[in-house]
Amino acid sequence: MAQYTFKINELEYRTVDAFDLDDALERAGIAKGDPYELVEGDDFENKCFMSAITDEILFGS
Repeated sequence: MAQYTFKINELEYRTVDAFDLDDALERAGIAKGDPYELVEGDDFENKCFMSAITDEILFGS
């Protein structure tokens, strides 16, 4: 699972573990239309991509 951090109401931060952004919004209790800012998103696909790049750099073909 990925980890998402949201800034809500300029003062409150919520961090949740979720499968995607929609799941993260639901777990954080943010409804459609509520103001929020995505502070940090740790997407699983990006982790896999970075791992592939690292492997290519270290063990290049």
